[in-house]
Amino acid sequence: MIAETVSRTVIKIIGTEKQITEDVIVREVPITIYFNKEEIVTILCSPDQIRELTVGFLVSEGFIKERDDLYTIGHHCEENVIRVEGRARQGQRGILSRRVISSCCGKSRASFNFENDGSLLKVQDSKVRITLDEALYYANYLDQNSAIFKETGGTHNGGVGCSGRVSFTCHDIGRHNVLDKIMGRAVLQKLDLSDHVLFFSGRVSSEILIKVAKMNIPILVARSAPTDMTIALAEDLNITVVGFARGNRLNLYSCSERIRLPPLLCRDQRKAAADEPLERMRMYGSV
Repeated sequence: MIAETVSRTVIKIIGTEKQITEDVIVREVPITIYFNKEEIVTILCSPDQIRELTVGFLVSEGFIKERDDLYTIGHHCEENVIRVEGRARQGQRGILSRRVISSCCGKSRASFNFENDGSLLKVQDSKVRITLDEALYYANYLDQNSAIFKETGGTHNGGVGCSGRVSFTCHDIGRHNVLDKIMGRAVLQKLDLSDHVLFFSGRVSSEILIKVAKMNIPILVARSAPTDMTIALAEDLNITVVGFARGNRLNLYSCSERIRLPPLLCRDQRKAAADEPLERMRMYGSV
């Protein structure tokens, strides 16, 4: 197995002082995926959880649908190649042209197309509810249990949990790769995620939300911000989006009814709503 970090000599500047020291750097590797002997893509990623990344990518892009579609998965570390044999879905050929996906998630990522993804998305009808404490627990779990990030500062992290317990976590240099690894591990374990929460360290773009929707996950808790398109899409798909979840605070952006708030917060909210007309009257000198 390839080591996830390397040591490099760096020059550190602290104020007016210069230091020459050894630093731990996160490793980035290219992995080329073949599906049924056809080269599909080269992904730049962290060298861990490659099987999960591969399976998650193939499911996310529509090459396969479930664990039983997979026949064999062969990882050839010395060639940075992974070869998958499986049941081809109708219309597989032409889904993607051969391409490279960078870890920065920019335009080199052949992108997701709303029309093509439409057949893989559905409105979430899950009745699952979680407490405010549970949402914060998942977010803070990443902060406390991300060893590679603490060592290098160079990875994104994410995981899934249910009923206040963390099921598993994944990490990678690329945000999209983290979501593909989560999806791949769930598929390999035949784990139903429809009652789970996905928690994530990075920014939540619409592409990230689409991956969450493809996993049929009703609640996303992120430590960073969502975009406006993400929020609009989450409302359409009935997905709860929580952002800036850190310490004892968070923001609720969509479908907030899935987060059970403490009675005190509910009372304060109702009181503020009741007092709003009175405050408005005071502002305009009516009382």
